[in-house]
Amino acid sequence: MKHLPVALAALVGAGALAAASWAGVAALTAVVCALCAVVAVGWPQLMGVSARKSLSAVILAAGVVAALGAAIVTRVESLFFWSSVSLAFGVMVVFTIQVLRGSGRPHRLESTLGACAGVVMTTTAAGWVAALRYPAGMAEAENGAGLADLRVRGLVPYEEWGVLGVTGPGGELSVVALAAFALLAGTLAACIPARDAVVLPLIVAASAAASLGTALAWGELTLLFAGVLGVAAGALLASFRRFLLLQGAPEQVLSRLAVGAAPIAAMGALVYFTERLLFA
Repeated sequence: MKHLPVALAALVGAGALAAASWAGVAALTAVVCALCAVVAVGWPQLMGVSARKSLSAVILAAGVVAALGAAIVTRVESLFFWSSVSLAFGVMVVFTIQVLRGSGRPHRLESTLGACAGVVMTTTAAGWVAALRYPAGMAEAENGAGLADLRVRGLVPYEEWGVLGVTGPGGELSVVALAAFALLAGTLAACIPARDAVVLPLIVAASAAASLGTALAWGELTLLFAGVLGVAAGALLASFRRFLLLQGAPEQVLSRLAVGAAPIAAMGALVYFTERLLFA
């Protein structure tokens, strides 16, 4: 039962991202900020750091600024700019807090490293917003011809449904929804009570299968992109499951929620940069 909040946080987070991708950028930004709040509140407890309130505020503020920045910029080159700025200033503020605490404080190194890791988690979550905006209204050129031969047509005629056209006029599948479906499948596989030697490969396989299956059914995306994204989601979830089992479930409920929300948030950067690499 100790692992139940971890699984629920991951499932709810991934499901909310998938639903918000259809509602638009504002809704997705709100979901990303909520994910950052869950991570920010529980992360200092998870890391066992001191000055938890101030460090939680820094972790949350960095994530919110990064998400809002990705939502309002008007240039493709700037979609991840505020994430970089927030990460830099967040780490700087973390070090400043440690200096202001004075000398002789216990666990100073652990607090610094743990808080910096939390800042990384929340600032990379802005990649979800950037990934939705990149093909939707900011990429003026058509996709590269090199991937045209790998593009698949959907097995079911969804493309004419206007409500599904969340990434462009062609009605193509949102990469946010695709990645969220892969995370949902991987999280469910991670809940299987079996040895790591069996479950870890299964997590990667389930995430990749969900991503490829969705791309085949929906169409308008390449199998290369779907496969890379599915494997990345599975590898991220597998690493967190391994970490959780090695360290044991956190004692505090908020920490357990943070463990579940952290890989969902961090996946944002992988989604965005995979999209930029393969659809540049």
